[in-house]
Amino acid sequence: MIGEFLHIIFGSLISTLIGSLVSLLIAFEIVSKRSRIRYQPLFLFNEMMMAGVLILIWAYLDNLFILFCLIAALSLTYQLYKLLVGIYSIDKRFRLLVLSLGVDHREYARFTIERNLGRLFGNLLKFYTLSLVTFLVSMTAYASNMGFFAIIVGLILSLFQID
Repeated sequence: MIGEFLHIIFGSLISTLIGSLVSLLIAFEIVSKRSRIRYQPLFLFNEMMMAGVLILIWAYLDNLFILFCLIAALSLTYQLYKLLVGIYSIDKRFRLLVLSLGVDHREYARFTIERNLGRLFGNLLKFYTLSLVTFLVSMTAYASNMGFFAIIVGLILSLFQID
């Protein structure tokens, strides 16, 4: 029993780290290529929606490899959403000032990513804790009801774009 729990603790940590690193690289490429993407669909990946999906994944999947791959994919989307919100919330006048001083877009992208690394680490810990808490919730008798309820609340929050 304790060995299985250790697999879950370390497997979800590794999956969360992999998803976070890939999202960091994707965010760097998005910002350095000067492509302005619409990140409004990423509002679906808020904490409540992630909690509901993670509860259902923990409750219904038995294959640990597929489970950890899904956790890595959810971590990637969650971290990408949080990084893009942090990067694009920088004042446009500040961005224009930095770029007009002769800094190219790759240097600006590196600067904004470094500026948001603390937020990335905090969100990594938040997602990892969310993953472990939802594992414990999935062990209860009403796990599927709680998972679907969290998805509905997360969907309502994303429709109102409340972060």
